[in-house]
Amino acid sequence: MFSLNLRQTMVQQIDKAVLYGLNRRVSDSLESSMGAAPPFETVLAQTVVDARQTAVYNLTAPGEHAVILQTPLGEIVCRVRVRLAVDPEAPLLLFHHGFNEYPYTNSWRRLFPMAVPLPVHTVCVQAPFHDNWQDPVQKGFASIRSIYQIFAGSLRVMELMQSRFEAEGAAYTVASGVSWGGITSLLYEGLLQQTRGVIPMLASPNLARVIWDTSDLFSRPLQLTRSQLQEHLDFTPYYEQCAPDRVFPLLGENDLFFRLENHAELFAERPLVTIPAGHISAMWHSAPMRDHILSMLAHIAAREAH
Repeated sequence: MFSLNLRQTMVQQIDKAVLYGLNRRVSDSLESSMGAAPPFETVLAQTVVDARQTAVYNLTAPGEHAVILQTPLGEIVCRVRVRLAVDPEAPLLLFHHGFNEYPYTNSWRRLFPMAVPLPVHTVCVQAPFHDNWQDPVQKGFASIRSIYQIFAGSLRVMELMQSRFEAEGAAYTVASGVSWGGITSLLYEGLLQQTRGVIPMLASPNLARVIWDTSDLFSRPLQLTRSQLQEHLDFTPYYEQCAPDRVFPLLGENDLFFRLENHAELFAERPLVTIPAGHISAMWHSAPMRDHILSMLAHIAAREAH
């Protein structure tokens, strides 16, 4: 019992240290921007792929490619990393990284090492403002609009990659991601409803609750009420548009970012899987998450075959 409690304490202390660093770096401008925030759908509608500057014809080739976006915040360059399956008609797995993950392929490479053959094409999508360690917080969390822009940019890139792969024969698409990427994958399906499954890991659609819990953890008073946060950063209404049998979530039992006791109930109708890990420790020991993804891919493939 002592060893289990000690391990739980250690993994939560790691989470706490990372949260403390992120919390300190968030500008007060985020809280003051609530009143001027446009609806998320407006930011998404104003975010478009610049087809003249993007080599769209080449996006399904293996390697890294740039996707240029025109947005309300100006031109943004995102990148994708493509790894192909042997079968050209294999399904596509769209994978999205976590917030402030640098390089953006870090968790993707841990989950899918080159030595492990995959039954799917896989594309790792880079979110806006993720070219270095500073920009995700300094630019991405400068305002509610900029948070929306991160999500909107990723959704446009995911939409483009799905359309390109399926046009070239990919059987169907599954979306997945860790942490921030899990929220993004739920938003993608909730808004567009064109995947065969969503595999969010260490995440839920309620980003507002994460910010509220972090503020409470460090006794940092917010200029906002909980209801204001929920209004702008709880994406549960989009998630509820996902078909229950197409969402396959995974949460960490000792996660201080997406606390199990505060987020599990959102997945009440879904087959929730939990692992005995914290948020950061799960990233380091990724085998259980890899097993979850591969198991769900096999489940979806069997369902599609009938």
